Amino acid sequence: MSRKLFTEEQQQLLRQNPYVYSVSASRMQLTREFKEIFMAAYNAGESPREILVNHGFDIDIIGERRIWSISQHIRSEYMEHGEFHEGYGPRSRRSPMQPSSAQPMTEKEELQKLRHEVDYLKQEMEFLKKISLIRTTRK
Repeated sequence: MSRKLFTEEQQQLLRQNPYVYSVSASRMQLTREFKEIFMAAYNAGESPREILVNHGFDIDIIGERRIWSISQHIRSEYMEHGEFHEGYGPRSRRSPMQPSSAQPMTEKEELQKLRHEVDYLKQEMEFLKKISLIRTTRK
């Protein structure tokens, strides 16, 4: 699958747009403000192409595939998080059982985590019993 890369001149043109957070040869990241504008206009019935053109983006530079990709990314970010962030945001995804370091766990969360751990260890024990049973019956 080939990717259309931005030339240096195209990157410079894109950087002049106030809604562009950052640009590299292969990526264009948008500001939170633009994502909010995009979502409002999209929900009002505008097409992704119209929204981009109305906010100063050159469609010839962006390309058809990125238009669709931008729309998908913005909508999925909103559906997943309920809000927007600058650029792409953090790459790491923490599990629901892993608390953030900023917030201490409540007693209920801690109890839930410990129950999960006990259940996991029980499953592991049963698995080990089955393995040892198989080894002893093969002799």
